[in-house]
Amino acid sequence: MSEEKINVEAIRHRTLVAMEILDTEAEGEFDALVMAARRIFGSRTAYISLIDGDRQWFKAREGFAPSEVSRECSICATAVDENREIVVENLQEHPVYGQMPDIVAMPHFQFFVTIPLMGPPMDGVSVPIGTLCVIDDRPWVASREELDELRRLAHVVESLFQTRLDAKLAEAALEERRQLIDELRRVQRQFELAEEMAQIGHWRMDLATEELFWSPQTIAIHAIENPTKAHLQGGLDYFPPHERPRIAKAVEECAKHGRPYDLELDFRDAKGVFKRVRAIGEQEIADGKPVGIMGVFQDITERYHLETRLRAAAHVDELTGLPNRARLNQYLDSTIDTMHKAGRRMALLLIDLDHFKDINDRLGHEAGDRVLKGVAAQLVSEPFAGQMAARLGGDEFVLVIENEQLLADLPATLELLLGKLRFEVGREGETILASATIGATWLTACNNDRSQLLRCADYALYQAKRTERGTASICPDAIAGQHIRAAPQLRAVS
Repeated sequence: MSEEKINVEAIRHRTLVAMEILDTEAEGEFDALVMAARRIFGSRTAYISLIDGDRQWFKAREGFAPSEVSRECSICATAVDENREIVVENLQEHPVYGQMPDIVAMPHFQFFVTIPLMGPPMDGVSVPIGTLCVIDDRPWVASREELDELRRLAHVVESLFQTRLDAKLAEAALEERRQLIDELRRVQRQFELAEEMAQIGHWRMDLATEELFWSPQTIAIHAIENPTKAHLQGGLDYFPPHERPRIAKAVEECAKHGRPYDLELDFRDAKGVFKRVRAIGEQEIADGKPVGIMGVFQDITERYHLETRLRAAAHVDELTGLPNRARLNQYLDSTIDTMHKAGRRMALLLIDLDHFKDINDRLGHEAGDRVLKGVAAQLVSEPFAGQMAARLGGDEFVLVIENEQLLADLPATLELLLGKLRFEVGREGETILASATIGATWLTACNNDRSQLLRCADYALYQAKRTERGTASICPDAIAGQHIRAAPQLRAVS
């Protein structure tokens, strides 16, 4: 079989499959055309047949019993294969067809005419797929008018084929569209669920109409049940006054100049609940022109509070609740230069608990923890409330005094603090007097960075301990290196 023949067979098969016509029930339109064909000639038999791979199947028939016959012995199959009409006045006397066993076995088949039926185009190619055939039990010489009328009926059959295929294709397209719509709905719902889980909404603003669209989750973040156009257009009203200029400027810059933005902002929803949100926006381009702004809107309140707690935990001593060394270092680095440039006074106090190891050893670590908590409580109580108090670690604390009243008479302030840090702690009838020794230093032109302040306060603390535990000393000047100069103007506070 030639390649061209194979291609025709393949197209015919695809056409019949696409039409979904083989082995279908009788249909009135086809039956009526068969009846009309038979009446043209007043013949005994007429049918519409389709040529399948190895059979000739009859879609409609009159005066013919079988629903299908073998293609191998079919004259109609020859008409289809050769794409030509076959008109025979008397089959029994025909030199070729009259010798066919099936024709010999049916002597009542004499007059015979079959016209190929073209199938609907498939990929622009149309091939014969069947025939319109008329058979009679008497010889007949068909007139031109009779054959023309039969050809017109054949065209009507071909029109029915095309209509059927169009209907099937339309049905398939509708089914595909329905499936696409269902899939889009599923995807949209999955997207909405994902937005809900992540607390992320999306939005879009049309630059031409200024119409604003909010997704359901964006609406949920705003805590609006039935949003109106006024709600949508008043989106900036949900941001507190200090945040509105930032978001308004970002949206304007994005709309006019295409600058994307990604901001974290304070936000208050329609019910007055404070939230922290992340707003992302970028310009939408179509055909090279800006047509809108689109973005996402996320509720990050939980994450924001968690990060705030983590930051606080990273800078807070777990036992006492005071800032830790890291936070103290940050505070000193950001405060010293400001205080010095402003000409304001500041003093740093290094506090060391006396005999803390004895308390732990004799009364237990629980008692030691109570002492540490008690010291922390005193450092944040009046009149020291509002000053930076921190625990360096172990039994060492720092108090940074900026209050002018406390600084006006620093020795008296130190005496007051020493008294607050002197108390009894006990367990099961045994008590120990807890106390502290303090080394203090002033912020001066020479003593103007964190390391120098701590070094100077540490030196003053060392001198106070040498004098007497439970006392305080003040070192006003910077201490250079590990070897202390002889006259740092150290002042003892008894």
